Amino acid sequence: MAFVTSPRRALRDVFPYQPGKSIASVQRELGLKVVVKLASNENPLGPSPRAAAAYRRLDKRCALYPEGASPELRSALARFHKLDPESVIVGNGSDEIIRLLCEAFVEPEDEVVVSQHGFIRFKQQAAMMGARVIEVPMTDWTHDLELMAKAASPRTKLVFVANPNNPTGTYNTADEVEALLKAVPKTALVVLDEAYWHYAQTIPGYPKSLPDMVREHENLVVMRTFSKAYGLAGLRVGYGVGDPELIGWLDRIRMPFNVSLPAQVACVEALKDSAFVKRAVAMNETQRAHVARVLGGLGFGFGDSATNFLFARSPIPGRELFKALLRQGVIVRPLDEYGLPQHVRISIGAPAQNKALIKALQQVLAVPA
Repeated sequence: MAFVTSPRRALRDVFPYQPGKSIASVQRELGLKVVVKLASNENPLGPSPRAAAAYRRLDKRCALYPEGASPELRSALARFHKLDPESVIVGNGSDEIIRLLCEAFVEPEDEVVVSQHGFIRFKQQAAMMGARVIEVPMTDWTHDLELMAKAASPRTKLVFVANPNNPTGTYNTADEVEALLKAVPKTALVVLDEAYWHYAQTIPGYPKSLPDMVREHENLVVMRTFSKAYGLAGLRVGYGVGDPELIGWLDRIRMPFNVSLPAQVACVEALKDSAFVKRAVAMNETQRAHVARVLGGLGFGFGDSATNFLFARSPIPGRELFKALLRQGVIVRPLDEYGLPQHVRISIGAPAQNKALIKALQQVLAVPA
């Protein structure tokens, strides 16, 4: 039966985002009891203990609607970043912030500039709005911000830069980001997605976007998330920081009650748990170096990563490796949707998870242990 009405023309070339395969789905499909998931860059230590305790204490308050604009969390984020609460908006994951930016500022046939292998949600959401998406080639698997600036025109509304980038794990320096901000038309918003900021912040030259850059540039929006280092991916909370007037436009179209009460309360406490974040980042650095050494010996190719995952060129096609590892109870992320059929993205797990990964790889690749 045909639909009575047809969808918007822009949706005809848009395909759903493909998340990493879940543990439960692999257990159902293959009848496995133990499955190690290293596909979605989650924190292997679990959630921040302070956040988890706050979540459990809610009890009967869960019968009430949350405050729609998440004022306590916005205030906590503003204090954390030394900014005004009016500069902050909270979303159902950073995905919602991406969507709000596109819905608020992109008209059909406007331009949105993205990087060739940048986070795929930028391109998908811009296409949903009927934008002309301009995809700029990378240089050495890194966003070429000079080329991206040259690609921007008076029709450009948004320039998306994931820094560090998912899935390549590379990053751009403060000087490169500043040059981009100076070069693009002032009517173009530069959106820095810093989902992996905790893992990159101590790297020399990495941008101090909050609060410094966002105060200096009215056309800059910075996004961050509670899904990675804080270990709260299941609560789906991200946030955006920018000029208060710009944030006000996003707030107009934000869905009411877009962030649940448990999520708001847990994230306020997570911000206070710096010890947990330091432990997570330290473990990631140690384990990432270990996994990289072993993978190098197994014939994988990759560069440095500023994140909690490795972007690796596989000795066999990425999807073939993915399927073979599934049978061993290990989930990684093939990157066909990024146009990278020979590559996989492998999250860094806890020591036991990484040991299981290495054992599975040795079996799949027929390499002696």
